[in-house]
Amino acid sequence: MRKKRSKKTAQKKPLKWSMIAMLLLGWLLPLVLLTFCILYFVSSMISSQIEKTIHISAEKAIEICNMQMTDIVNASKTASYNPTISDSYAQYKEDGNWQRTYSDVMDFLNRQYKYNGNIYSTYIFFMDSPKELFYTYNTYMDNNSGNMGYERMMYFRDNVQESMLEKSESLDTGIELLNIDGHVYLSRNLVNPMFIPYGMIVLELNPEYVFDSLDSVWGAERYEVYADGQPLIGTAMEGSFDKRLLRKLTEKSVYLTSEGRSYVYSVEQEGQQRISFLVEMDSGTIIDALFMMRYLIVLVVIFMIPLVVMIFRFFYTKVTKPVAGLVSAATEIALGNYGHKIEAESNSREFEYLDRAFNTMSQELKFQFEKIYLEELALRDANIMALQSQINPHFLNNTLEIINWEARLNGNDKVSAMIEALATMLNATMNRKQKRFVPLAEELTYVDAYLFIISRRFGERFKVERAVDKTLLETMVPLLIIQPIVENAVEHGVAGGQGGAVALRIYRREDKIIIETENDGALSEQDKKKIEFLLGGNRQADTEKHVSLGIRNVNQRLKIIYGEECGLTITSTGEDKTVSRIIIRVEQEASGE
Repeated sequence: MRKKRSKKTAQKKPLKWSMIAMLLLGWLLPLVLLTFCILYFVSSMISSQIEKTIHISAEKAIEICNMQMTDIVNASKTASYNPTISDSYAQYKEDGNWQRTYSDVMDFLNRQYKYNGNIYSTYIFFMDSPKELFYTYNTYMDNNSGNMGYERMMYFRDNVQESMLEKSESLDTGIELLNIDGHVYLSRNLVNPMFIPYGMIVLELNPEYVFDSLDSVWGAERYEVYADGQPLIGTAMEGSFDKRLLRKLTEKSVYLTSEGRSYVYSVEQEGQQRISFLVEMDSGTIIDALFMMRYLIVLVVIFMIPLVVMIFRFFYTKVTKPVAGLVSAATEIALGNYGHKIEAESNSREFEYLDRAFNTMSQELKFQFEKIYLEELALRDANIMALQSQINPHFLNNTLEIINWEARLNGNDKVSAMIEALATMLNATMNRKQKRFVPLAEELTYVDAYLFIISRRFGERFKVERAVDKTLLETMVPLLIIQPIVENAVEHGVAGGQGGAVALRIYRREDKIIIETENDGALSEQDKKKIEFLLGGNRQADTEKHVSLGIRNVNQRLKIIYGEECGLTITSTGEDKTVSRIIIRVEQEASGE
């Protein structure tokens, strides 16, 4: 059998030689080199030409926009530096003839701004009488220009003028561009020869006319203009550009790409404001310019289809199917199906070797796991029984002393009840039926028996508070885990025979049962060190009291049964109290026997 298998294995080709032969037969290397060279040189040449065309057209368009903006700024300066308005305002302040002032200002506005295509409307008002608004509008703006001009004036007076007045103090002799609800305004203070503002001129720009040249950029899809980083105008304001892109803007005009998109931008200085132009290219237009590349790519794809098919078939039969078999088998092992075997016949020497090695490993893993599991069960049962046996004798001597003391002082009535409680305790500690788990209700009967005996000792000086979730009473818990913790709480919370209170709380939190006892008194540093020693797994049974042995044994048993995430903790609270907390899992399935 071994000779046949070896002969059959020797006939199979190694996987690497099959792969090399297939790639060479498919002319992979020559085809890849040829395709790469063609694509590289042609795309570099075309891309360079496209970038140059876009850059030049963008610079010309932005240059036209700057000329338009310069014209508007100069038009705003005319109102400030031409003496017509300042002289008329000064004459009005002397003789109070408002009619002459109104006529002079309106004549000036109509001459200077009425026929300027860059401006929708122009507004002038004086600081001491802002309600007296002078305005004119472009008569070629709309067929219904009278109504449009009046509506724009009303909008300006109701929504814009007040904010302009607020900005006038910080404006000085400069200009400010801003967008208010889609209306673009340029504002400037009117100043007297002493450069003291006495009025303001506001120009509402015609953005479609001023920035119309940006649409002529080759391949432009949309554009936006910003003043000091704030959107001024754009063809798609609802789809503004990403702020991360805007932070890349510098003082130079650049062609760039970001996240697969192409842009040109420029940042210009107009007075005290930085005006940024950002134009996004239409990727479809750029792709259309590379139509020659499409035919080349299609040709390359046609030649590569047979090669791709052969390579796919090769990898599927030689690599994918065998690897899938190994993965499926490994999944079975991960799910606990130890000893699972790969039955499929491999078609290469390497994978046949891997299959045999995997099956051997699976069988060995199954054997070792079963061996370790049985040893772990035996060790755990031995530890649990050993730990439980340490608890049995500890309570008996103290209880007998209390019964003897009660018999001498109080007569036979109470002795009967205490003997019954003692019988309950002895029944639990002796555990004749060898039960490892009991219902929570039964576990609490042992606690009640202990607390009854303690109450006989302290009388009214001892108080017990309970808060037990009744829905948990049928839940199985390890035997004798609560009584030692309650005893520890009594030992330290009812110190010196002065009395005190102990609280017992049992509740559920997600998949855990929390059992808490709370007693008076906070832990000292010495107590904390002792608790850390006891709960840390150290063993010095000969030198510890039975109470200390009890909490140590409870913690060790819980960790053996449930794992490290469960167990016992003892901490102080901020109310001069000490809380002992047991954590066990609810889903633990345990038999009572």
